Amino acid sequence: MSTWHNLTLQDDGTVLVELLPSTDRFWPPEIIRDSPLCVSDVSGRTVVLTGAGSVWMYAHAAAVARAAGASEIQVRTPYQQGTSNDLEGSESLLILAGRPEDRGVLLSVRLRTSPALSPTAINQLIEPRLEELSRLRPHELALTGRASAEVYVRAARTAVDSGVKKITCWSARDGLVVIFDPEGNQIGHRVNRPDWMAQAMPRPVWPLVIGVAGDPNLGKSVFSSALDWYRERIGCDGWKLDCDGQAPTSPWYLSLVGRVPESKAEQLRKEHKRPWTPEMEMSIVEQLRKARDVFSVLIADLPGGDHRAIPPQRIPKGRERIFAEVDALVLLERVGAPSEAEWFESLRPHGLHGRIAAVLVSRDPQSAPSLSVRKDGNLWRGEVTGLERSRLTKEAKELAEAFKPGFDQLWPALLEFARQRPARH
Repeated sequence: MSTWHNLTLQDDGTVLVELLPSTDRFWPPEIIRDSPLCVSDVSGRTVVLTGAGSVWMYAHAAAVARAAGASEIQVRTPYQQGTSNDLEGSESLLILAGRPEDRGVLLSVRLRTSPALSPTAINQLIEPRLEELSRLRPHELALTGRASAEVYVRAARTAVDSGVKKITCWSARDGLVVIFDPEGNQIGHRVNRPDWMAQAMPRPVWPLVIGVAGDPNLGKSVFSSALDWYRERIGCDGWKLDCDGQAPTSPWYLSLVGRVPESKAEQLRKEHKRPWTPEMEMSIVEQLRKARDVFSVLIADLPGGDHRAIPPQRIPKGRERIFAEVDALVLLERVGAPSEAEWFESLRPHGLHGRIAAVLVSRDPQSAPSLSVRKDGNLWRGEVTGLERSRLTKEAKELAEAFKPGFDQLWPALLEFARQRPARH
């Protein structure tokens, strides 16, 4: 049976729990049910969590270890700690709902991606919520939001200490997953939203998926992140999902940009690549579908296709299922090498060519960031500069500010276009 973890007793008496990567990029939640984490020897010991696991896997390991008597839970990841103490753009919410006999708490934490918050700022943001969680002692806790593994671990540990009977994690990628259930057999199950959570986090009225597509190395990930920052800035509920199952632009990779030689960072990224499989494609499709149950707008950073093939396969067989989940497409193309016609022809056999809402020419990635757009018939066209990857960590605020005037025009147009899709098809 495939396993998702290794346990090692260290010379100093600590227990190291290493979360292992999946060959299909993401472990399904059922893995924690089928391959349980056995922590019978952790009582009174410090448990150190590390490795390539999702935040819900970290939360699960922390809850199980704490319930087994671990005296301390530590997290060891390769991410560089932030230094900013400015909490603007970050938030933590604790919402109590339900009847007294089965009331639940939703803890939602959203940490700004850049500039990254310092440990002091993160503690200032979440410690009051954890203290309130301890005081309320709910029957169930649901965790959600964009936060570090350490934040999820602290919340899970606090929940176990306060006597919570069930912990779930909600994400765009996996839906609602039970990660701690000492009195039942639901661990690893994806479950429906309970009544109390429907009160705390109602479903969006008209969920939309906006995709960013184009050939490789045009700055799709940077543009997607900038669009996501704009969404946050205007107060629209949503998320960004990296849909490149083979080689997503991982946070750990971005944290290395500018700190190690580019060749070293790229080599590490190549080592984490996985071959595309039908299971991987279907997993991303399911993630996009689940996101509609949670977020008003999901931004999908889409894969660029196989350009080693002759001619290039922009939508290899099976990957059209991912594009079919998108309501409106923003297409990036290279200056001097237009690809709009090729993408149109790649989408047309699947009936998806009518989902192109905007075509932007990406030029001068190293130059100052700018975005200009204009309406051209049924499409929006324009130019974007400065989509160099290091800006995601070094100049994120400057990038967002530079793109804002263009996004002020483009964003409402994309939403309107996406909402008209049922009428167009």
